[in-house]
Amino acid sequence: MIQIKGLSFAHPGDIPALRDLDLEIGPGERLAIIGANGSGKTTLARCLNGLHLPQAGQVLVDGFSTADPQALFAIRQRVGMVFQNPDDQFISTQVETEIAFGLENIGLPPDQMRQRVDQALGDFHLESYRRHPPHHLSGGEKQRVAIAAAVALRPRYLVLDEPTALLDPQSQRQVSALLASLRDQFGITTIHITQLPAEAAQTERILVMHQGRLVGDAPPAQIFGDTRLLKEIGLEAPFASALILALNTRTGRALSPALHLDGLADTLAARGLAAPTPVPAESVEPAPDPKLTLRRLCHTYDPDLPTRRRVLDAVDLDIPSGSLLALLGPSGSGKTTLAQHLNGLLRPQAGQVLLDERDIWARPTELAAVRRRVGLVFQFPELQLFEETLEVDVAFGPRNLGVAPDLIEGQVDRALELVDLPRAHFGQRPPLSLSGGEKRRAALAGVLAMDPEVLVLDEPTAGLDPRSTRQLTQLFRQFQQQGKTLVLIAHDMDLVAELATHVAVLGQGRLQLCGPARQILTHPDFTRLSGLEPPSAVQLMQALGARGLAVPSGVLRFSEAVDFLAAALSPDG
Repeated sequence: MIQIKGLSFAHPGDIPALRDLDLEIGPGERLAIIGANGSGKTTLARCLNGLHLPQAGQVLVDGFSTADPQALFAIRQRVGMVFQNPDDQFISTQVETEIAFGLENIGLPPDQMRQRVDQALGDFHLESYRRHPPHHLSGGEKQRVAIAAAVALRPRYLVLDEPTALLDPQSQRQVSALLASLRDQFGITTIHITQLPAEAAQTERILVMHQGRLVGDAPPAQIFGDTRLLKEIGLEAPFASALILALNTRTGRALSPALHLDGLADTLAARGLAAPTPVPAESVEPAPDPKLTLRRLCHTYDPDLPTRRRVLDAVDLDIPSGSLLALLGPSGSGKTTLAQHLNGLLRPQAGQVLLDERDIWARPTELAAVRRRVGLVFQFPELQLFEETLEVDVAFGPRNLGVAPDLIEGQVDRALELVDLPRAHFGQRPPLSLSGGEKRRAALAGVLAMDPEVLVLDEPTAGLDPRSTRQLTQLFRQFQQQGKTLVLIAHDMDLVAELATHVAVLGQGRLQLCGPARQILTHPDFTRLSGLEPPSAVQLMQALGARGLAVPSGVLRFSEAVDFLAAALSPDG
């Protein structure tokens, strides 16, 4: 059992993270921790295995105190940890030796070690990457390696800090299913920090953090049924629960609560639906001239080594000016590699990248001007945060571009306000002391301060709480209204449904699908062709259709699903 008694912790600068926390976690539990960015989730996770020591109170793991230096080895054998950024825990040059490293340290016999490594590679679909360097993998693949290495150790407790934030929906589902099986197979307690309500709903117990305190501790149905609490702390219910609430409000009915799409579809099918009304057609305007164009773009990692991997294979793509193009694909499909070509961080091994019909590599000495026009927010924001304070970090870009000193201050203030990190509260904070979600917003502020024409965003909302995601969504819409072009890499298909004007799907190094967002995301063969799951509203319509109900084609967004269902629920249902 893990026992937490009166736990308090503050970061440097006397910034409180945990306040007088009391908590018990029993053996074999499967629980989730949710809360807004900066609520103390990651700090609590790091206290569980002694990475942070209590400044007040105590943490006991099976009776061992994390404050006892002599007990830390035993505690860390019992409490496994998967960090937000998998690069933080890689130490080996090959995937299989990365998984074996911890097993060697606990003295596991070689035959058992090989068996566990092989099982972990199979469970996490990593067999083909056995001898690949972990740092050459995609963000999602890295996360699978980190989870596999932790699970191979068979800890009694496994703490996972946003383990699926960078995974595609199918991989998210596979990891969630594997975590559910850990208790049955090995008796492992899983403590899953997540911003995805649907993931939290799959556990048996949810802890809700707010401003360093525990404000909720109950089963998922109770937590997600407490709309007052969720609203107060800026969280959201899963799609199914939110839709039931919206329908009850719209129709005055009292539909049974649902946490998952299957349960929601069963509830609606039992009520019966009237004949569907068509979804209003969106006006189709002529596509504007492309802002960015890829012509036969190719890229291969380790081209002269046995680990050679071709991630982009003659990709042709037009990104219309003023559009928001969502770049989708399974983990490892080449999305980040493609994004890094758009502003010249990577040079094409073959093919071209055109900005306003001009090859960006025609004059390599002018790449600085390209990067001024095409801003890139990395998948891991730590890679672009380096100054001592946040305000200096955000000012770095404009200062390098030669912006007048009297104008820089205003640009920094505006950029920080746009991402809800006001200078008065965050300006003097060291960027690397921020929470994972705050770092993402800080990295975005550094790019926004340069006022680019094109904004390339690699998983910008991964790890963000719903309130921050809504704020960024509104911000991206504003940019598009201003005529800016956005390229969004995302695994949040509901976010893509709300924002994207166009969608391009990568797979096996090639462009598998490309076109207007509604046409692609509601395509009946989307899952087969892309290897991805469509947005929740599309999945719901498919589930209702499979139950024999007539549903309209083209329902894409949450609001459209509510409109259709509110009108279609039979009067005598």
